[in-house]
Amino acid sequence: MAKPMPNAHVLDVVEALLIAAQHPDYTDVYRYGRDSMPGGQSPAGVSATHLSGSRSMLWAAEQPHDARPADASDAMVTSMPGRTLRLTLRLLDAAQPAEFTRWELCSAGGVGWPEHGVSPSAIRITGADGTVAYLRATAASGPRGGAAEPKEDPCPGYVIPQEVREWRHRASAAIAVPASV
Repeated sequence: MAKPMPNAHVLDVVEALLIAAQHPDYTDVYRYGRDSMPGGQSPAGVSATHLSGSRSMLWAAEQPHDARPADASDAMVTSMPGRTLRLTLRLLDAAQPAEFTRWELCSAGGVGWPEHGVSPSAIRITGADGTVAYLRATAASGPRGGAAEPKEDPCPGYVIPQEVREWRHRASAAIAVPASV
């Protein structure tokens, strides 16, 4: 198994992409936790608050031995964590961050949303240095007022902003141009 990626590295990129996405289903995105490596007493992650008032979390976990690649499915939109995983995958596909060489949805035994069968429950990200981050997706709270989560994509017309699509180009230019003194 590959060496784990330090939390700050992957979570900085994921948080920045979710903020840059300006997705209408998210009212707030922020980092939390203190641990510098996956797992631990205070797992680090990114929290996303949905319009419904629900929160989903992407947090740095130790990769389970039975983690395996999984395909995105339309059923993922019926759960907050599933929507956040799917959006993160789309953002990574659009941005192509130079810090990462690969990202894929994963599932693991006993983890996920059983009402949808085998379902992705995490995203595995491989860094340019060969380290690997495994970000689990979970729900942190339910919707305000006891309302149910939407059963369909609440923002079906969402388009990833050009800022995200130009991510790799902007990051490369920032590295090439020295900061003025």
